[in-house]
Amino acid sequence: MERKKEDVLFFPRVWLYARTGSGHRSVAEQQLAELREWANCNGYCIVGQSCECTKDNSFWRPGLFSMLRAVRRGDVDAVAVTRLSRFARKRSKLCKILAELQASDVTLITTDVSLRYQLYLYGLDCVIADCPKGRNRCAGIHTADA
Repeated sequence: MERKKEDVLFFPRVWLYARTGSGHRSVAEQQLAELREWANCNGYCIVGQSCECTKDNSFWRPGLFSMLRAVRRGDVDAVAVTRLSRFARKRSKLCKILAELQASDVTLITTDVSLRYQLYLYGLDCVIADCPKGRNRCAGIHTADA
């Protein structure tokens, strides 16, 4: 008998993603430690994590690719980052990543800054404005503080 996750006790599977462009690995490791603490305190089951020290314009980001691969396979229910800029600072790249998460119905969680505010800064607040009534997650995106 197949059960829906809404019908059973559910511990969401989360992927933790940290990145820094400063070249200091300790900064990304600190982000990851904060995300781990947040996930443990909020009842999430950590199924994967990525930590990268790359420049924003670098195409080769194996940690991001691993996270997106897990999202496509359906291995995660949520992705947690400290802030949206950890994915990308350019709007076009960010849109592609958000679209991938939405297509897989994966929840995006930011722990440091309100996701709604960050989407507004990037001009992507219409993503949340189009939330269907009756859903607590807007197009697969919500904030930890919501």
